[in-house]
Amino acid sequence: MTGRKPERELAALRERLGSEPPQGLHALTGAQLADLTTAITEARRRQREALAAAGDRALNHVPRFLRGPIRRVAG
Repeated sequence: MTGRKPERELAALRERLGSEPPQGLHALTGAQLADLTTAITEARRRQREALAAAGDRALNHVPRFLRGPIRRVAG
């Protein structure tokens, strides 16, 4: 370990979180922070996909002629 502060990795995590990471995470190594950032990115991707799939399933309960307008309103 070089003792280098993992500023780049902390900045990437800060950007991914949208706020300052908890102080305890500053004790992690650069590799650990990079792994954490990757895990958060992947978890958010899976969450987005699951929410999109749930929205599509919910639209199956709406009459077909209303699905297009509802999709436009819901975004």
